[in-house]
Amino acid sequence: MELIPRKAWLFLMLAWAATIFSLSTAPYSSAASASFFSTDLDWLSVSIHPQDLALLNELLRKSAHLAEYAMFAVLLYNCLKPAENPFWSPSAANWAFVVSGCYSLTDELHQYFVPGRHASLSDCLIDTTGALLGLWVLSKAVAGVRRKPTDSWDSF
Repeated sequence: MELIPRKAWLFLMLAWAATIFSLSTAPYSSAASASFFSTDLDWLSVSIHPQDLALLNELLRKSAHLAEYAMFAVLLYNCLKPAENPFWSPSAANWAFVVSGCYSLTDELHQYFVPGRHASLSDCLIDTTGALLGLWVLSKAVAGVRRKPTDSWDSF
């Protein structure tokens, strides 16, 4: 029996996909996030050089790409893994990675048509790297759960 039903994983994955789609619209452009950071830094009375602000904005945005696709791949994996296999499924992981990469391409295509946004293959590469990172972390977590705890006192 599954701890979390497959329908719940599917709902979460679709909601996350919709969130990614929503974040690809004009209100979440690079200029909008730079303005947000600038306003917040002014409120905190922090002075930052415009070039440093641009670098900070870029780093935070690319980190967000990594994180959002890491989560997307993990949700996809849980939708795709066989119910009878409670542990790691390489096939489900491979499919989650491929689907995440394909969704990233469609996301960039969507941004091509949004005023104030642009499509970028480097963003797609960052997204798929995030998906791979998320699946790697999940595989290590699953391996850690599978490992039987050892008691060092048993050897005495």
